[in-house]
Amino acid sequence: MPSVEHAEQSGPKLRWVLGGIVAIVVLMGAAGYRQLVQSRDHFAETTKMMGELGKTLDTEGCIGAVLEWHGDCAANKPLCDNGVPMVMTHCLMGRDRSETCESVDLSSAKAKWVFDQCEARGTPCTNRKTCACASAYRAIDSFCRHGQEGVAL
Repeated sequence: MPSVEHAEQSGPKLRWVLGGIVAIVVLMGAAGYRQLVQSRDHFAETTKMMGELGKTLDTEGCIGAVLEWHGDCAANKPLCDNGVPMVMTHCLMGRDRSETCESVDLSSAKAKWVFDQCEARGTPCTNRKTCACASAYRAIDSFCRHGQEGVAL
């Protein structure tokens, strides 16, 4: 009769490996959920604060407040970058912006003037896709195009 070879069993047991993977997944899920809750709470607080600030600030003041918020944003960076139009809208809705909307050139849908405005205020855009200043000015453009009702997000 031929001899039967036995498999090597000196490595870590499968249940320990799988248990470690499960523990890592659970910890990462808990950390992700914590970050989500923090971000949600931060945006809720911010929109309320910007709504109140908007009652007293002019449009340029709203831009300054939004850029200051963006610099200290407690959520993760993509949420902060994408949240600029929403936060800006809450500030703009604080009072009538007819005077601002009359001065905005709505003839072009591209709104390339935003980069010139950012340059002029000393906050030039190094990356045009994630520029908080340009997003704030685009929010003004959209706010005025939509009759001061909100912005297209």
